[in-house]
Amino acid sequence: MPSLKDMIRNATDIQVQQDVEIPEWGVTVDVHGLPSGDWEQYQSKMNRVSLNAGGTSGKPDAEFVMRSNKAEIVAKALHEPETGVLVFPDVREGVAILSKRSGGIIAGLFELVLHLSGGEKDFVTQVKDAERDFSDGQS
Repeated sequence: MPSLKDMIRNATDIQVQQDVEIPEWGVTVDVHGLPSGDWEQYQSKMNRVSLNAGGTSGKPDAEFVMRSNKAEIVAKALHEPETGVLVFPDVREGVAILSKRSGGIIAGLFELVLHLSGGEKDFVTQVKDAERDFSDGQS
């Protein structure tokens, strides 16, 4: 019987939407949800607090900066339908290309990745879904 660690390591819990047509680009891609590490990295890049030591009141000023780069998430999620290979193995190149494409298409793909990654669900719902999916796969 495999260990719990091996069961977790080998679980297939990343959802995929196959054959997503993007007629404006003339392509069909598979869109994969992203693992937790990629979401956390994106979130930490998106939210940043900076301090200005010489604030106008004589006290340090704090500034909360939000940066959204949906193109980065989309670049990490697009795969070729036939091979499963990432369309943009170099994420920086993917961001450079996708940043020049329609904001509406990128936003739609981002929302799909968010859905596939479970990012729009609260924690309790995610746990219940994982428990259900895990028990469904057991014999």
